[in-house]
Amino acid sequence: MVFRVIFTLFIAVVSSGIVHSSAANAQGADQEKIREFLTVTGFDVAIESIQQGALAGPALTGSAPDQFGRQWTRLAKQVFAPENMIKDAINMIEAVMPEELLDHGISFYGSALGQEVVAIENESHMADDAIRQVEGEKLVRDLIDTQSPRLDVFRAMTNAVSSVDVAIRSIVEIQVRYLMAASAAGAADLEFDEEDLRAMLLEQQGEMRRNIEASGLISNAYTYRMLSDQALIDYLSALQDPEMQKVYEVLNAIQYEIMADRYEALAAQLAGLQPETDL
Repeated sequence: MVFRVIFTLFIAVVSSGIVHSSAANAQGADQEKIREFLTVTGFDVAIESIQQGALAGPALTGSAPDQFGRQWTRLAKQVFAPENMIKDAINMIEAVMPEELLDHGISFYGSALGQEVVAIENESHMADDAIRQVEGEKLVRDLIDTQSPRLDVFRAMTNAVSSVDVAIRSIVEIQVRYLMAASAAGAADLEFDEEDLRAMLLEQQGEMRRNIEASGLISNAYTYRMLSDQALIDYLSALQDPEMQKVYEVLNAIQYEIMADRYEALAAQLAGLQPETDL
């Protein structure tokens, strides 16, 4: 799946409300088929990779990334345990994903092109963030210099499975939930109530939009660097299918509901960490 167009720690593509609105239409696929879907599409790796972002550090509370050191790492690994996040994803999919959408996802991602895409996307998920950023930026510069049409394909791929406007709202909501939980735990000194914090964050949406668009190109350029032009076009066509867009609508919502829940839970435990000092 194109989940590596998720550009920063707190970029959500769709809000959790979509999950609830989809529930009334779900037909309840069995968990064995859901597990097949996760493996075939690579969504299991997308969920597991959320832990990598959590290990980066408590920057949202204004602390240095390494201030809590090993304590932070232990807590993040515990809260973002991959097996628990996968279990949550399965339960959410079972509740809200119609079986025909599971079939659609398996049909494409189980094809030769689909499996090629999943392999390179899974690799990108687990790549070092710094390497992906540096190499992706270089690839984008080269594409701009050569006026490559791949840039337009990358933009169209992002637009096919996401909405920048909804992404911005979701970034804000996840940050609000995290920061309010950190404040309630005594781990962050906020001078704003929830309403003011949300308004303040929304004032930054212009910069968020620019960052989302730029990071999307960088991430896609790195991830699909070995995919041929024709394969990219064929993949874009698959992503633009209305049924595939419904698949992403649900999965993006699930992924970011998991993120929001885990970061909120992590923030609530920050007060138990003590800053580490060198001996």
